[in-house]
Amino acid sequence: EVQRNRYRRFGLLGYPLGHSLSPLIHQRIMEIVGIPGEYRLYPLKPEELASDLPKLLASLDGLNCTIPYKESIIPYLQGCAPCAAAYGAVNTVHGRVGYNTDGIGFAACEVPLKGRSVCILGAGGGARVFALEAVRAGAREISILARTPQRAEALVQDVKAHGYSNILALGLEAGPVNCDVCLNGTPVGMWPKVRGLPAENQELKVGEGVFDGIYNPTATRFLLQAKGQGIWAKGGLQMLFEQALAAQKIWNPEVDFQAWSSELAALKGGLAREVLRQSPIKLVLSGFMGSGKSTVGSALAKAVALPFVDLDESIVQVAGQTIPEIFQTQGEAYFRKLERGVFLAELKRPETLVLAAGGGTLVQEGMEDILGESRALVIYLDVSLPTAIKRVGRDQGRPMLGSGLAETEALYVSRRPSYESYADLRVPAEGDLAQIVNEIMSAFEWQG
Repeated sequence: EVQRNRYRRFGLLGYPLGHSLSPLIHQRIMEIVGIPGEYRLYPLKPEELASDLPKLLASLDGLNCTIPYKESIIPYLQGCAPCAAAYGAVNTVHGRVGYNTDGIGFAACEVPLKGRSVCILGAGGGARVFALEAVRAGAREISILARTPQRAEALVQDVKAHGYSNILALGLEAGPVNCDVCLNGTPVGMWPKVRGLPAENQELKVGEGVFDGIYNPTATRFLLQAKGQGIWAKGGLQMLFEQALAAQKIWNPEVDFQAWSSELAALKGGLAREVLRQSPIKLVLSGFMGSGKSTVGSALAKAVALPFVDLDESIVQVAGQTIPEIFQTQGEAYFRKLERGVFLAELKRPETLVLAAGGGTLVQEGMEDILGESRALVIYLDVSLPTAIKRVGRDQGRPMLGSGLAETEALYVSRRPSYESYADLRVPAEGDLAQIVNEIMSAFEWQG
């Protein structure tokens, strides 16, 4: 009772901190288990660390620590627990002792590592956690792929110092990299630069599983592309929650957290929605006419309570004409220019939304640059040509269908490579609507 009645103060140290989920997670955990207190952000600039950190350590009941201070905080502490000493980094402080709960969080994600060949992208603190946890889990071999060869080699030597020898550093000039499981320990692909890929210029072939330490967005392009290939893939949201819960257990050892396991599980399940709210992205549905972009988009938006935009409807609104009328009076070139402008405007809207693109939107010249500068993730609804034709019939509202079946087939064949190249997530879209929507939601780790 003494523990529960005393108002406690916790916080997160880092710089910059931006839209951190930590206050929400910790505050909700504390509310669920009955710990009165607060959790705040402390974005200290590097030049403020020496003067302000000792004051924080003296005044707070517990402190989390993130980039760039996981290592530089250590001299200010009285010591480190074995977990922090092994990782060479601290993310939790209690009683002037440094701990690291990242390993606990990662282990809870149950990445298939035992007996596997593992490739780790990056050589920073996150990559170090992944490497040591892969050793602990019984990985057969480990390779480190990083932009800075010296850091990669330093990580290799650190891991070898723990008695594991089957590890090597790979240079970016290395040939194709083949592995069973790939772990991304870099920030590439994190919001707001959601179009980034951590191994974009590297031929990387993954056989069984992908884990991305990034939790915002809940599924990065790197993850979505793996899921689209049917590979086991998981993002960092569960790791974030589990390491936060582990920190609360360190700070509040008298509390029986197990007694609140169902409530804590519900909290974890709802975090993805908060990520969407705090960090807007555009979910662009692409595919040939008849692939179900409008139908699936509307159902998906409803399931996750997001705004839905049908690009064709937006074009009609802007032009004051139907699409067949635009084609008839202005021509296709005018329509494409208008389509491009309306698409750009929708991408620039501030909120998260589901956007059903037109069948020809993403095949326009320069679309790679437009998407590259956006916060959009592309979901390709893939259907066969017979299915597409059966769905749309000879719809007079679709000018591109007016030339006959041979021309429609040629259009389908010519556009398909663009759909595939821009796809972050490929979803077979011939089945049941609910099944298609659930597959997309599952890919992003959302709950309806």
